[in-house]
Amino acid sequence: MNLEIIKPMLSITCEPFDHPGFIFEVKWDGYRCLAYLNNRSRLYSRNGYEMTERYPELADLYRAIKGGPLVLDGELVTFYQGRPSFQHMQRRDRLRDPKRVKWMATHEPVVFVAFDLLAHEGRWITQQPLAKRKELLAEVAGCHPQLIISQYIHEDGQEFYRACLEQQLEGVMAKKWDSPYLPGKRTPYWRKIKTLREEDFVVCGYVPGAGHRQQFGSLILGAYQGDKLVYQGQVGTGFSEEFIQELLALLETIRIPDSPFSHRIVGLVRPRWVEPRLVCTVQFLERTMDCNLRHASFKGFRPDKEPRECRGPEVD
Repeated sequence: MNLEIIKPMLSITCEPFDHPGFIFEVKWDGYRCLAYLNNRSRLYSRNGYEMTERYPELADLYRAIKGGPLVLDGELVTFYQGRPSFQHMQRRDRLRDPKRVKWMATHEPVVFVAFDLLAHEGRWITQQPLAKRKELLAEVAGCHPQLIISQYIHEDGQEFYRACLEQQLEGVMAKKWDSPYLPGKRTPYWRKIKTLREEDFVVCGYVPGAGHRQQFGSLILGAYQGDKLVYQGQVGTGFSEEFIQELLALLETIRIPDSPFSHRIVGLVRPRWVEPRLVCTVQFLERTMDCNLRHASFKGFRPDKEPRECRGPEVD
């Protein structure tokens, strides 16, 4: 296949809305992926890294698609109790042992949720409108146990948002029906509408817990305001017991004796500080008046993001 590796189109964030010129579909809670399909399957992350070997259950995906060579844009998703689970997806993505990967591919397979067609019969169709690309996607897709074609509705974005909120899904994607596909660009043609707020933070340390979680209670979060690292609160939910053990081992490798913050943090009991090198994504309901997070839940690490890209709100 002679089609070059491109970066996926990105979206802006907005509030729920209705519009006759937009379609609305589920915002899938997984890993963005471009699938290059011809006489084999090749999977690439949003940063252009190949990850085909991590997901052997998708090795024959090309057999379910006609009209190749072609490129699909979509999301790798793991389902848990009927809903996409980012934590299960991240656990799967960390596996490197071939035997373990093969076992998980059979017992906890990922699903490729396709929502766009970027190349068809060896030619890029990114300048064609979304309506045409969706039409062709429906035509080329065949049956595969790990393939889902993302469905959508027209115009009624607020009603669709309420349905996703009720189902505890991550959010909604709104897409302009006549828009082109702009690789690597962040554009208002695509708009993400979150059911919960979601931001990236710097991991600055952790505090021990109580009861059965004495070793770990919560992560201490920070973000940058100018050149200063500023405290943003804590997150103590969203961690499995298995993941906590892996997390503690990781944090132990970057322990430091003193706080990375320039100011004293009141209320932290026996904090353990770490180098501010790791970035994580956290979902939360809202910020308090002192900029802490309410109902925060850990979503996963962001190895593709630098700590100084995490910017906190300015506070008087």
